[in-house]
Amino acid sequence: MIDEFEDNGKSLDIIEIGPGLGDLSVKILDNFSLIAYEIDNRLCGYLENRFSSDKFKLYNVDVLSVKFSKNKKGENTWLHNKPYVLVSNLPYYIASRIILNALEDTMCMGMVVMTQKEVAYKFCAEASSSDFCAISVITQSMSKEIELVTIVPPNAFSPAPKVESAIFSIKKNGNILDNDFCNLIKKAFASPRKTIYKNLSFIKNIEEILDSLNIEKNTRAHQITTSQYHQIFKLIRSK
Repeated sequence: MIDEFEDNGKSLDIIEIGPGLGDLSVKILDNFSLIAYEIDNRLCGYLENRFSSDKFKLYNVDVLSVKFSKNKKGENTWLHNKPYVLVSNLPYYIASRIILNALEDTMCMGMVVMTQKEVAYKFCAEASSSDFCAISVITQSMSKEIELVTIVPPNAFSPAPKVESAIFSIKKNGNILDNDFCNLIKKAFASPRKTIYKNLSFIKNIEEILDSLNIEKNTRAHQITTSQYHQIFKLIRSK
């Protein structure tokens, strides 16, 4: 699956966050070089001894403390200055934040990650699904392919967690989202039980805009497609 990610025919660099004891790392290193981010000092010592290779580079740092910067093209970059793929069993409590950062990172071409099942469903959800949310719209807007690969039961781990996990992949399309669009989406989903008309009632002419797109006032946020949200945003901007 990682082989499907290429940059002009060349294999991309691989980044792993939270490698732990290196059980996934060793599989990646069979075929690729690896850059890993690990916050635990003791695990870093173990990993450096286990993978004493030029193919393995380790950063002992909290990945969320790494700041975004601008490259020579003025693009947002986060974890690497070259095109890369994120391959990781992400820590559940920060998984969403990491994935959203990777989507914003212009050097990240895509990812194959494992998260808690409920988190994966939000990133992979389609419109009209109860899991469809602001995260779903943002992900679809920045991706050309999203795939829920498989569900991983608790007994696949030792010790077994209390929740199911899921592996999913995202191939990015290179789009950079307008901050105003992201803010609009967050407001549209701010109160899921309310209609889209109520959630966006602060926008002048919202009723006219919805009517022009054949969206009924009593429609809820999760029933509107990503394409329709972009049309709503475009009409708001034009008016």
